Amino acid sequence: MDDSKPPDDTLPAPAVPDIGDQPAAAAPEPDDNSTVVEGPPPEGDEPPKPSRRTLILLITPIVLLVTAGTIATAFTPALAARHPLLLITLDARNRMLVLAREVDLVPFVVVAVLRRSLSDPLFYMLGRLYGDRSLRWLEKKGGQGALVTLSEKWFQKASYLMVFLVPGAVVCALAGVTRMRPAVFAALNLSGTLASVIAVRIFSDAISSPVEALLRFFDRNMLLTTSITVGLVVLSLVLNKVQGKLDANLEELEDDSPPGPGPGGRDASGA
Repeated sequence: MDDSKPPDDTLPAPAVPDIGDQPAAAAPEPDDNSTVVEGPPPEGDEPPKPSRRTLILLITPIVLLVTAGTIATAFTPALAARHPLLLITLDARNRMLVLAREVDLVPFVVVAVLRRSLSDPLFYMLGRLYGDRSLRWLEKKGGQGALVTLSEKWFQKASYLMVFLVPGAVVCALAGVTRMRPAVFAALNLSGTLASVIAVRIFSDAISSPVEALLRFFDRNMLLTTSITVGLVVLSLVLNKVQGKLDANLEELEDDSPPGPGPGGRDASGA
């Protein structure tokens, strides 16, 4: 007879402590002398809203530069014939540079490059800080609706080339919206501006005869030609006022509604 007994299945299993019932271990508090390193903010967090003072610091010099350009346009005949360096100091657009061909090469290049480049970083920062709202603001207040749409389309394909070739207000704002690296933007902007100024100078020398004839005409008919240009500028200002383009309306830039993503949803930082 086998005295061995099968194991008793009725014996209770040993109790296993329920981990969930145990109190969670408290996180150790950092020592007063320890350094707490914070990680990057979670994705999707919006950057802090710029202050009204920041916006005014950006818009005020832009308004002053636009005003200087308006004065240059109004008095183009007198300035081109008698004070060409002052003309390109106020406004260095291509037509002004062509008329200022009598200015010596070095001051011509220095003044033209500086004047053309003054507003570009302002529009870049406007785009970087205010995103898509800056483009819509330029579209409405600058009367550049079609230009904004076209620039957005081409900027997706050739952002660096556009900053080099046509660094206007819209393109510079686009560079800021897409967060192009500041060093890259500055290098492309300055080199492109220098190249364009030299190209205009060469073109102006190539057509020197008609340009000098026009300057002589301005000089002989100073009062008449200046009166015409002043009248045209005043008319343009009145029309722009009626259309609401002269009202800065900064509230549109400070609108809290989330701006749309950058053109094409891509980052032009070069990464």
